[in-house]
Amino acid sequence: MNGLTDSYGLGILPGACVLMIGAHKMNVGVFHPGTQHSWQTALALQQADRLAWYATSLFYKADEWPYRLERYLPGKLGKRVSAEFNRLAMPALDPLHVHTSGAIEWLERIANRLGQREFAKWLDRRGNRSFVHGISELVRAPGDLALWGYNGSSLGTFELAKEIGDRPCILDRTIGDARAYNAAMADLHDRFGEWFLPVERAVPDDTIARDDREYDLADHILVGCEYARQTLVDHSPVASVAAKTQVLDYCFDEALFSNIPAPEPVKKHCPVRFLFLGLVIPRKGIHHVLEALDQLPEGDAVLTIVGDMKVPAETFARYADRVTYKPTVPRAQVPQIMAEHDVLLLPTYHEGAGIVLYEALAAGMGIIQSDRAALVATPETGLILDQLDTETVLEALRVPIGDRDRLNGWRSAAQGEAAKYTFAKYRHGIEAFLSNAGI
Repeated sequence: MNGLTDSYGLGILPGACVLMIGAHKMNVGVFHPGTQHSWQTALALQQADRLAWYATSLFYKADEWPYRLERYLPGKLGKRVSAEFNRLAMPALDPLHVHTSGAIEWLERIANRLGQREFAKWLDRRGNRSFVHGISELVRAPGDLALWGYNGSSLGTFELAKEIGDRPCILDRTIGDARAYNAAMADLHDRFGEWFLPVERAVPDDTIARDDREYDLADHILVGCEYARQTLVDHSPVASVAAKTQVLDYCFDEALFSNIPAPEPVKKHCPVRFLFLGLVIPRKGIHHVLEALDQLPEGDAVLTIVGDMKVPAETFARYADRVTYKPTVPRAQVPQIMAEHDVLLLPTYHEGAGIVLYEALAAGMGIIQSDRAALVATPETGLILDQLDTETVLEALRVPIGDRDRLNGWRSAAQGEAAKYTFAKYRHGIEAFLSNAGI
């Protein structure tokens, strides 16, 4: 989310303008001030020989500052720092393609860990503005180039691209339209206000206006699921949104999940092990999960929550004795955590896709999810809820608790179903999109 200074120098990287046999193909510059799935996009383009550069805020490089610190810090502190750095490790990406700097990003992470949410959001906005300035030389460099950016951080770069006049702009919208979120959260806050922190309420009008400007400037808009696409069509006043928006399925990290064994059957006398992984916020339905769990006997179900807790501490405290809670963990630990659980819960109100759903399949988990995300669960692997309330979630939890054969069937089918969401399929989807778009 912040400005970048490039230790390798700005300009066209080797291979940024490639002579192709037949139709001319542009290379693509990918930029995201945080991470999202942008590193997978960059890697797919790298493997397709279409990556010009990847600009991001933080990227692990062992010989650079501050990553060298892990060599010198002792004991537990060194392990904690290494774990934090490992969250930024993407070894498959060629570091020569990567442009980074991360002072403001580090400050934002610290602010979030300290619970300073408003300050963290201010840092995010400031960092995004700096980020645009930092990549301007990359965008201006001569040669044919398409730009692949993400919602909330692409406006300035797309404006520059239109000023130059020959840079196709691809907007990867990783969440549904903010007006759909605001409508859902306004209703939810009226009924479950005690679950909300102030920063988790309405998206402000100026942010929505910037979103619409990004829609307008983009030549192509990609979203991760049909729900997200429909929210843009239903809510944005930009007339061209429907025509330029299409679904591109995301993927899971196959390298990370490559060693997960086939799941073993869950015995009838054991509690079902449920997992909620990701941001712990009302948008993702955490309140329904905890209220439902509270109505089940302790011998029937256990719940682990992994992620950044963004609900009031006094509200969560009422349910804490039924929950194993782990704050945000390095990506490398996620597969093992998933493999130790039976069913992933994602009763979300508003999503862009939900990569955690694909990961759950790869780990051999059943899924209970809402229909406001990618429709990943099938009758063979779980349940999709078309209504969201505590009673509906409770009844869904009772299904695997009461029918272990069905639960074991979900888990047995999961890893086969995950083959629909491999990195190779994502890469092929990108290649097909670029070909169809004439890029």
